Amino acid sequence: MRPGSDRPRDDAVSWLVQPENPAVRFRALTELLDLPPEHPDVAEARAALADAAPVGPLLAAQKAGGYWMQRDYYLPKHYGTFWVLSALGDLGLTAEAEHIRRACDFIFTYQRENGAFCRRRRVAGQGLVWSTEPGPCTHARITRFLIQFGYAEHPRTRAAIGWLFSTQREDGSWHCHRPWRHGCLRATADVLRMAALDPESAARPQIARAAGWVCDLLMEPRMSRYHVSDSWEQLEYPHFNYGVISTLDALARLGYTRETPQIDRALGYLLSRRLPDGSWPLDMRPRRAPFGVGEPGEPNKWVTLDSMVVVRLLGGCGEATHDR
Repeated sequence: MRPGSDRPRDDAVSWLVQPENPAVRFRALTELLDLPPEHPDVAEARAALADAAPVGPLLAAQKAGGYWMQRDYYLPKHYGTFWVLSALGDLGLTAEAEHIRRACDFIFTYQRENGAFCRRRRVAGQGLVWSTEPGPCTHARITRFLIQFGYAEHPRTRAAIGWLFSTQREDGSWHCHRPWRHGCLRATADVLRMAALDPESAARPQIARAAGWVCDLLMEPRMSRYHVSDSWEQLEYPHFNYGVISTLDALARLGYTRETPQIDRALGYLLSRRLPDGSWPLDMRPRRAPFGVGEPGEPNKWVTLDSMVVVRLLGGCGEATHDR
């Protein structure tokens, strides 16, 4: 089969459902093979999630106060609490786990009365002082992992969503405190990723405007004017940046199809990156990721799983099969 074709690869699916990585296995079984929660393989993978790598070591590293590394929820960048929870949300953890409930309780201590999540700093002679309003990208990612963990209907989550929509720009984008500049592609894409998981948000006309704004920029070069690097073509994991995989996933869940030229072009690029064995490579990773995600240039389970989910959402993958 030629590289870049849009047919399923049973060998890649078999690779993803191998038992040594329960997080990948669980998502592949449910999102690629449509197995129900009560299926023995799904139940087995979910049961193994909390103890096996990468989830087990991450949970074991949590501090008693519900945070990782230090009390500033954002730092250290790429492996502090905010980043760990962003990764755990994508790995299938929910508030059924005590570690997750404790972490969410910690995050909620950083939410202000208007619904915004802000950092606090200890200032000599003043104690803990709130920082300025948060960046919408950080706020949207917090809201996203709260929804993933099962807090979608929690009053604090709804307040967070309300604050987010109150800060949208007239052109449909978001930006951090600089209304005279172009909107931020990363922040707006992060809002779309959140909204794609929340039907009430997804139905808002504000999200339709934001999705149109992002779709118009999909795969376009010279994105530095939108406060991001030119990284559309980089296959990165975790999805801490913006990129073709996470953006296509959000737009597909918000109703976009291959009939939109920008979507078809982006999907064509993603399919062109598929290797002959049906996997996708990792191009880039954070310098200090919360867990080992693999080596750049090599076939990668995380990137392959998310790419196959996107292709399937957009109707290009057909049906996969699974033989235990």
